[in-house]
Amino acid sequence: MQNYFDILPHSTGWIYVINGMPSASFPSYTLALKAAHLHAERERNSLQKPVFRRQELDGGMAPCDQNVTTPYPQIRS
Repeated sequence: MQNYFDILPHSTGWIYVINGMPSASFPSYTLALKAAHLHAERERNSLQKPVFRRQELDGGMAPCDQNVTTPYPQIRS
C-alpha cells in the first residue's frame, strides 16, 4: 500500500494532504513539498511507500518531480 502526499494550492499558499489530513499552509510549492518529505521521513517506520503528487491545472494528480521548484514548469510567464 502507498501513502499519498498530495501537494495542493490553497487560499493561503500551498498545503500537503496525507490520509485526508491537511498540513499547515506554506508560502510556496517548494516549501510544501519539502515539508511533505520531512513528514514522510519522520514517519518512515509507520508509513508504507510515500508517493508525492501535485494537483494539475485540470484538477488531476501527477507525480511530483523533486528537481522542479515550480508545480507547473510547462507554463512560462
